[in-house]
Amino acid sequence: MDVGHRWSELPEARHAAAVGDFGTLLRVARTAARLTLVEAGQRCGYSAATLSRIERGRQRITDVMVLRRLSAIFDIPPQLFGLADIDGLAFHQSGIAVDRVRGEAPRREVGEDPVRRREVLGGLAGLAGTTLAGSTPKLAVPPRVVVCLEDILLGTCPTPAIPVDTASLRASLASAWSDFRACRYARVSARLPQLVAAATTNHAAATDGTRAVAAANLTRAYHLTTQVLVKLHEDGMAWSAMDRARQAARDADDPLLYAETARMSAIVLRRTRHGQRAQQTLVDAAQTLDASTGLRSAGDAAMYGRLLATAAYTAALADRRDVAAELLHEADGARRRCGAAHGFADADVALYRISVARVLGDFGAAVQYAQRLRPDQLGSVERRARYWEDYALALHGRGAYAESFRALLSAERNAPQEVRYRPWAQQLTTALLHADRRQALPGLQGFAARIGAPA
Repeated sequence: MDVGHRWSELPEARHAAAVGDFGTLLRVARTAARLTLVEAGQRCGYSAATLSRIERGRQRITDVMVLRRLSAIFDIPPQLFGLADIDGLAFHQSGIAVDRVRGEAPRREVGEDPVRRREVLGGLAGLAGTTLAGSTPKLAVPPRVVVCLEDILLGTCPTPAIPVDTASLRASLASAWSDFRACRYARVSARLPQLVAAATTNHAAATDGTRAVAAANLTRAYHLTTQVLVKLHEDGMAWSAMDRARQAARDADDPLLYAETARMSAIVLRRTRHGQRAQQTLVDAAQTLDASTGLRSAGDAAMYGRLLATAAYTAALADRRDVAAELLHEADGARRRCGAAHGFADADVALYRISVARVLGDFGAAVQYAQRLRPDQLGSVERRARYWEDYALALHGRGAYAESFRALLSAERNAPQEVRYRPWAQQLTTALLHADRRQALPGLQGFAARIGAPA
């Protein structure tokens, strides 16, 4: 392969080509060429805003001639766009069908919502029955945040001259995870490139005696990267980061780390519309953990419970009500075995119960569950933000607009960046603006302007 095309071997690029995600391919090619949106737009005749919409999938490209022009301008192998070569012979290296250009979304799995209302962590499902004006609002994420994360996956992070010692690396990882749990997304994103670079260097320099520890640190660094990418709805890059985590986890020889890797893989699969495979990944991981550890320790039981709770939410997204209820029951049993000290307490199961009810459309039940749970029982700002998200969306689903807005304000007070950067808050705010025709919600207009929600 030509040196200039090395970016096309990234898992993110391969996956994007396989599902016809031309916007992601264009973004990865542009980033590899070190072009800003403005510079790239000047080359192809688009404004930076239009090019951004294309890259994020908000404006699809279906015209063959446009695709050929973009392929030539940005030196993108035409087969990645599903195009034939100049002699009319189809490229098959990426497994893409070329009898037509993929202008439509790939076929969804059985059980997935045809209008993708569950795209944003189930946020749109909470708005069932309400027409949202316009398209999904553009995230208000500072550009440098996404660029930092792209640096990680394209290998352009500065590499430490010598490995960072293990104790320092662990301390840095712990600090970065603290930022994430506090919903300081911009800060943790800015730290991630150097953190991943240091973990990668340590792993490469590890000896047989230190390889497992170094691999575990690298896996956790990629776990964090994936979590941040999921929060920012950079699903293509999240896929790539998760693939790196799986590779590193093979050397770690840690059943709990393997299980957490599987759980996060399932989340990425679910978000990229592979719900059935996500469900199977979680069930397989739970069975493997049970078989390998016997769930003898409280930590094993806690991880088992988290896997089942995540599987319950995944089942709910596919409208599998009975399966979701059964999995939640089993997760609660695991919770009783592990104790709150291992990060999976009664409040965590209760939080999943709210989420499951909401995405199933049981808004009344979701509100009741939320009212029984005190947010201060949840162990981190990130979990409390999830609580306010579910509560606000469930209240909106019941038509309780004033209460929903108050829940939004509580989310902002607890986790400002969660509300500022995440689409669920912006979409809900837009829906409230359209519902509040008599302007009976004082402060809503100012709130919308403050978080950058479109009117």
